[in-house]
Amino acid sequence: MIWEQLVNWRNAGADLSTTDRREILEDLFVFGKDNQLPFYKRMSFLLIVSTIIACCGLMADSAAVVIGAMLVAPMMRPVMISAAAITLGWTHYLYQALLLTLAMAVGAVGIASLFAFVSPELVEIPGQVLARTEPTFFDLVIALAAGSGGAYTLTHKESNALPGVAMAVALLPPLASTGILLVFLQNDLALRAFVLFFTNFAAMVLAATLTFLYLGISPRKALERSAQSIRNFLLAFSLLVVGVSVPLYFYSTEVWYDASYQANQSKELQAWLRKNELLIDDVQIDEERRIVLLKLLGPNPPLSVETLHDELEKAHYAKTGTQAKPFSIEVLWTQTARFSWPPEMSQQSDERTLRKDYSVGLLAFTWRWIGTQYADGDWLRPGKDNRQSYSIKARNKSSFDLKTHCRSGTGSYELQQEEISASIDLEIDESCETAKVDKRFITDLNHVINVNIAQDHMTLRLASDAGVMHFETASPQ
Repeated sequence: MIWEQLVNWRNAGADLSTTDRREILEDLFVFGKDNQLPFYKRMSFLLIVSTIIACCGLMADSAAVVIGAMLVAPMMRPVMISAAAITLGWTHYLYQALLLTLAMAVGAVGIASLFAFVSPELVEIPGQVLARTEPTFFDLVIALAAGSGGAYTLTHKESNALPGVAMAVALLPPLASTGILLVFLQNDLALRAFVLFFTNFAAMVLAATLTFLYLGISPRKALERSAQSIRNFLLAFSLLVVGVSVPLYFYSTEVWYDASYQANQSKELQAWLRKNELLIDDVQIDEERRIVLLKLLGPNPPLSVETLHDELEKAHYAKTGTQAKPFSIEVLWTQTARFSWPPEMSQQSDERTLRKDYSVGLLAFTWRWIGTQYADGDWLRPGKDNRQSYSIKARNKSSFDLKTHCRSGTGSYELQQEEISASIDLEIDESCETAKVDKRFITDLNHVINVNIAQDHMTLRLASDAGVMHFETASPQ
């Protein structure tokens, strides 16, 4: 029943005359032993030349050169021969075309590997090579459309359209990328690049076969005589395409909705970045160890990664109603600065105050210490029972009172806009139960270089980006 529908569908689209059919087959297939050797020589030469061009384009990271290699590459011919052979029921020619494809694939990988081996050593893998290691569901759809377009082009002798089909589906560049990646010892990426080639080949053969059937390249008698063979090969290639489409779909979701996408969609993360005047340079998520790695850029270090962690936990609970599995956030921060010349023009064109005077805020409040976050991610905090014991209070513009759990005293400081330095000479009794915390607190105050006050929160940045001390207002003057 299904086969009768297929025959009727084929008859509905058939518009090829006997003469047209003969001309198409003569152009597509190589008949006669005398013609086969020149054909294989021509294919070999074009394969070598196109692979070298592709390698040059890939390793030089030039998309234009890679496109040129696609135009020279002879890979479209065995694809169309395979599809036509299935349609006609010519299993002998089908096996020849498949063997030719396999030989060309192995040859292209080998040539690319040799070319990469003798080429100057690269510091990193070029972007054009890496672009062939991320096959997605779109590649499968493109290959299906291109296979159908290639078959239509051949049957209607639209020779000007065939190069466009060759450019739409990358058959040779993934093979060249596979060879290059093998030299780089990137076996996983090499496998992905080869999967892209295999996906394109299988999808193009299937789509071209169905198009050839619809256009009537096979006479009705030949179609009925080879019905079983055609059905089997159609089923085989259909299973291959379906089998490839499933992992491609799930891999596509990983590519499209990767860590960068999730970071951009996180309202909590974006709000935290705006508050800290930071930009994301890169973000990675380690699912196994449950670590979020943020590479950030900005003039000031992150005020509190702990706050971000708490906000993300709250967002997960609000969305799912369950507690988030334990995870950690690691931050790599790179300080950035903005310069211009002449500086007067920059000050006139920038309405923002680039430098702030924090002397008023420092004098107005008693600042209670709530913790110090160090560059390695560790924290130093006062104990729960003595959180009120650590504070600083400026007396005037040169001295301040200092209070720790073990002892109180005074210190001096110099403040110029955001730049600050402090000097404290206060000995802590070793018998005090919090002596280590008190000493570290005083040591850190002696190494502060920058102050930032935002409402009821003050941060003091330590020299050499060693960390950030956090304070909150305790009481107004």
